Amino acid sequence: MSFGQCEDGESSIVFSTTTAEWAYEMAWGLWDYDTWMVGDPSPDNAIVAFQGTDNYETTSIQACVPSTGCYMIAAYDSYGDGWNGGSLLVNINDSKSPQSYEMSDGTWAYWNFELEIKSCNWEIPGCTNPEAANYNSLATIDNGSCIVPEFFEWDKQQREYFLYIPDNLPEDAPLVFVLHGYWGEGSDMLGLFEEQANNFEFAVCYPTGLEDNYGTNHWNSNFNEIMTSVDDLGFLSNLAIKLQQDYNLSPEKTFACGMSNGGYMSWSLACNAPEVFKAIASVTGTMSGPDWQACNPSALVPVMQISGTSDDVVPIDGSMGYLDEGWGGAPDIYTVMDYWSDLHGCSENETTNWQFDYSTDLTSYFSCDYNTSTELR
Repeated sequence: MSFGQCEDGESSIVFSTTTAEWAYEMAWGLWDYDTWMVGDPSPDNAIVAFQGTDNYETTSIQACVPSTGCYMIAAYDSYGDGWNGGSLLVNINDSKSPQSYEMSDGTWAYWNFELEIKSCNWEIPGCTNPEAANYNSLATIDNGSCIVPEFFEWDKQQREYFLYIPDNLPEDAPLVFVLHGYWGEGSDMLGLFEEQANNFEFAVCYPTGLEDNYGTNHWNSNFNEIMTSVDDLGFLSNLAIKLQQDYNLSPEKTFACGMSNGGYMSWSLACNAPEVFKAIASVTGTMSGPDWQACNPSALVPVMQISGTSDDVVPIDGSMGYLDEGWGGAPDIYTVMDYWSDLHGCSENETTNWQFDYSTDLTSYFSCDYNTSTELR
């Protein structure tokens, strides 16, 4: 690949990034000394930045930088387990010996270099509080970014959650619960909804599930006792009521959404706590077997399901296994949505196709008895 000629007084740096598995977790950016030391090393301030998308792909980027200066490469892995074999090759001025960097573990790594100048005195801004979800063990100065969990006692246990309240949020604003997947925790979801929360004026709660009988963080979507006896229905419902009261949030506009096991839990809330959660959305989840057998909501709330046609973890055809635990037992997702459509008394439905990165069908159910709706994407 050929690149353009840099101006006089500039050096050419070619960054060749090779992704491995989990490419979307991989990112890095390049900063000069003055910009970095301001203390806000966000991608918007970087000279050049990379965000992985496709696995096992090599991408090359050129940057022309002043030939005299100090530079910092900040590497990031969103999951916190390194780049899983991914690497970054840095070639300055078409050198015959480019420098290779790898990130074997952790969330952050930092690599600095100098061009025709003695070494600079670098500081690394970040969260220095070990109790925070975004603690950076490599940070040398605290930049005020620490996100510290809050706790709510339920069923004689301290339950963790993270809360985002936009500045100047009006009274009676909506509250959205965002539920992580199996193995996850609330901190995994941080950052997903902040921009929308600021733009549309709502609060966001990211709670964390407890370990099940197999030692894995989960949400108890009315699963069988062989797997769990955690009272997540009580925890989430009572935490929602507490937050409504403490922050003057709307009881009529409290909603839940979740990914995978979090989607399962969202369906459980629609079945068992519609007086608290007034609408739900499930992403790559479905109803648990016990919920499918016993769901009898005291009120009806709008529901949405988003599924992948090639999902082999929670298949849309209803072939989910682990029946003893209760993961499986519900039929295909179309039958699930027809069931909810019938509950709502919806007499019509329409499927339209949207073209994103992949072809997406949206089935909407409408003309319902209670001016509610259901959607399948």
